[in-house]
Amino acid sequence: MILKEITLIQRQLQIHEANHGQFTIEVARLELVHIEMHVKLGDLLRTSGLGANQQGSEEHYSQALKDIARLKKRTFLVERPSLLYHLRTDQAASHLGLGCLYRDQHFLDKASEQLTQAHDLIQKLILIEDSPDQQDRLGVTLTIHGEVLNRRAQLHTHDQSLTSDSRAALDKQQKAVQI
Repeated sequence: MILKEITLIQRQLQIHEANHGQFTIEVARLELVHIEMHVKLGDLLRTSGLGANQQGSEEHYSQALKDIARLKKRTFLVERPSLLYHLRTDQAASHLGLGCLYRDQHFLDKASEQLTQAHDLIQKLILIEDSPDQQDRLGVTLTIHGEVLNRRAQLHTHDQSLTSDSRAALDKQQKAVQI
């Protein structure tokens, strides 16, 4: 169902571009819905429990991030803070989804990188609008990142009682509990 919606939105965007040739508020909204659908489909594929779907999940998150990078260059979008806020929210969700996917695949360094990007974006979003949704997303990000760092520390422990990854994991998990 979501894949059909993505295809439908792509057709609508192509038709609008062919007929009007300009970036309008309607196009911006369609683009945002299109990106959101990619993130949702990535989440569904990632959480389906079937390993075959994980590649598709990564492709949808990556497509969302590519579309976001393209749209962030549009001055039309930059001049509209609410649209830009939603774009950045989808960007944070994409990074969080990729971080979870890489964690599940045991690519802990890649997971940590994506989760750091998600964390940084969410922190910026909270400065713009301190909403409960962003606080929840930050808590989830910190918890998962702490888990990833803890796993990575366990793999790389060389008779040290507390490595830097372990300390960072503990710090992130404590912040998540505070949230």
